[in-house]
Amino acid sequence: MAPIRVGVVGLGLITQGVHLPNLETLRANFVVTHVCDASPSLALAVAERLPGDVAATDDWSRVVSDPGVDAVLVLTPGSHGEIVAGALRAGKHVFAEKPLGHSRAEIEGLIALARDTDRVLQVGTMKAHDDIIAPARAAIARIGTVRVARVTVLHPTDECQFEHVNLLPADSPNPDAVAAGRTYTEARNDEAVADSSLGVRRLYADVLLGSVVHEMALLRALGLGLPDTWDFVSVEPTLGDAPPLEPPRIMAVGQLPGGVQAQLSWNWVPDYPEYDEEVKVIGSAGRVTISMPGPYLAHHRARLVAEAVVDGVRHREEIFSGNTTAFVRELQAFASSIRDRAPVMCDAEGALLDIRCLQALAAQAGRQAGLHVAGEAA
Repeated sequence: MAPIRVGVVGLGLITQGVHLPNLETLRANFVVTHVCDASPSLALAVAERLPGDVAATDDWSRVVSDPGVDAVLVLTPGSHGEIVAGALRAGKHVFAEKPLGHSRAEIEGLIALARDTDRVLQVGTMKAHDDIIAPARAAIARIGTVRVARVTVLHPTDECQFEHVNLLPADSPNPDAVAAGRTYTEARNDEAVADSSLGVRRLYADVLLGSVVHEMALLRALGLGLPDTWDFVSVEPTLGDAPPLEPPRIMAVGQLPGGVQAQLSWNWVPDYPEYDEEVKVIGSAGRVTISMPGPYLAHHRARLVAEAVVDGVRHREEIFSGNTTAFVRELQAFASSIRDRAPVMCDAEGALLDIRCLQALAAQAGRQAGLHVAGEAA
């Protein structure tokens, strides 16, 4: 079977450090035929390093209209809806990095468009594809009545996470392309949070959609669902009308389906280079602890520790994920959905659930800080 011909839009950190190497690993499934970046020199440099005859451009519309492209990977910063919609209308399958979009209206439109065009639309919330998820779900089913699901994230800078990647420089980006992307994203932020306080806008767009969205998708993948409500949200330093100097600390408590308490702790740790993420699920008859790997290190593996009482006997089991990373597995799933019509695990409908939950979190944070909240989040 011939490989799926791929156009890649956005050639930054995640693309150079993760997706392009993984596409090469999966060369039986994919071949890159067109690349695009706001920096024309970067697009050309990447194209020259890829095998075969690869076109390069700074105009994403050329990628989606290319008859030599079957599927488009949308890996740009900001909200992805405009490029995703253009690709779907051109008859291309689409893989879009998270967040799929910044507003509910945007994602609802993409759901309808993917259905009408009968194209695959997959979102890059890769943690759901980690092979630790299946044994974790089975372990959670053995710990009795689930009482608490606690997620803790220690997030370093992107730079320290990519120290091992020799990035190609992005010289002289096309100012019109950069401005158009920013204008589109801010318009979607206007839909989501309208004229909310600047502190609320930045919390929502930069931190919640930039990172915490992964935790929402992970909770869903584990079968725990998402908080129906957020009862308490603490943000430090306190949200205000001025933009924060750096990402804040977030502590949030909500209610998952079935009365399970959700506890979220997200922490910015710029001076320590190790990403750390733990999910602990506490039940009436045991507990499950999942340590997720640093996302950009191919040798890091997820670890599961399951402790339970079964027939009066205490059991402890430790499991590690395999050698195929979640980033690779999500691209394998994308190929299967295109070729075999396999169900899309990380779909736009799930992304819509995530964004609703994060808008509610942003709104609660704003209200508790005495700030104005508007738009879809209100």
